[in-house]
Amino acid sequence: MRKSCIAIVFLLLVANITGCRKSILPQRKEIGDLQLIQVIGVDKLSEDTDNFMLTVASRNLEEGSGQQTSGGTGEKAGGDAQKAIVLTSRGKTIFEAVRKLQTHSNKTLFWGHAEYYLIGEEAARDNIAKYIDFFTRDHELRIESKVYIVRGSTAKDLIEKYNQGDFYIFNKLEILGQNLKLMSNSEEMRVHDLMRLVDIHHESARAPCIRLTDRDNLEGKKVKDIEICGYAIFANLKLVGFIDIDVSRGLNLITNNVGSSIVVVKDLNGQNVSLEIIDSNTEVIPFFSGDSLESVTLKTKVISNIGEIHSQIDIVDEKLISHLESQLSEILKNEMEEVLKKVLDFKSDCLEICDRIRLKRPLKWHKIEEQWMEILPDIKFNIQVESKIQRSYETREHSGSIGRE
Repeated sequence: MRKSCIAIVFLLLVANITGCRKSILPQRKEIGDLQLIQVIGVDKLSEDTDNFMLTVASRNLEEGSGQQTSGGTGEKAGGDAQKAIVLTSRGKTIFEAVRKLQTHSNKTLFWGHAEYYLIGEEAARDNIAKYIDFFTRDHELRIESKVYIVRGSTAKDLIEKYNQGDFYIFNKLEILGQNLKLMSNSEEMRVHDLMRLVDIHHESARAPCIRLTDRDNLEGKKVKDIEICGYAIFANLKLVGFIDIDVSRGLNLITNNVGSSIVVVKDLNGQNVSLEIIDSNTEVIPFFSGDSLESVTLKTKVISNIGEIHSQIDIVDEKLISHLESQLSEILKNEMEEVLKKVLDFKSDCLEICDRIRLKRPLKWHKIEEQWMEILPDIKFNIQVESKIQRSYETREHSGSIGRE
């Protein structure tokens, strides 16, 4: 009986995959017939009925051979092939724009290699959830991909203008992401991390942002470059403001995203000393009076090393170490306070305060959960920063200090 059942199932499967009926198996494609999309840009268009602009970039594997594209920018005006093939299309939805985009290429667009999603500033101000829905819903795209907000321009402009240079945009974004932990003034954020922030933190979120800038090349000419410029802050699913890069380290301190960073302070002689942050941790401590949240303390501990000192001074002197530590604490505290003030003014919970109160005091949290966004701006926050210098790397004495004793 068991063998008969297996035979019947086998015959049914054979019948389904033979003949003139549509195959249930994926269609085979040669790798040479695929165009591997690696960077996707989405913008909002308000001047016409087609509300979305979709821009994609893929590596030009046929540099100099002139791959055939329609509606794209695959070659420079001088005839030299560019590093990326850039295609654009419009649609009432991103899904529609994707389908239209296929008509611009003689190859099948393959979306499984898309590693970066760039969202223009105007699109982010509209509704961030609307623009990431397609990225999370479509089976061809990956929710492990990284997302950036393009500040000061459209994603289309950033992709196309950067493509006028000699460096492939995917490689540039990859380098930026790999080196973010060196200064800890932003972070790499994956699409599923952004989704979690939006869903859990009352439609609030933060996202790293990038922008176009000019730099001088080796010949002294201005060329377009891409740089990290802090964070974009969201409230009620809309972009409401930015945290600039000069204080964005304070945001990473609050959210425990600091890998390393350099802080320049002064010694007792007024000379520069570079301190490298090697570890930090911020604890969120809520204080309740009954079921009411009275205040929240952010208690930050920072460990650093001396990386450079400019004067001939005894760096193991306790007075000097205490002087350096107090400066470091004050600088970091000021950055955290400025970030916290801006975020509260934006009425956003992008710092994940609610999540950490929930984990710390779950029973108390359930009493205030429904009113959280109403009480958040009025909560009294206290910031405490404790800094400790651990070591001075390979030398305890500055060069030239022995002869001065």
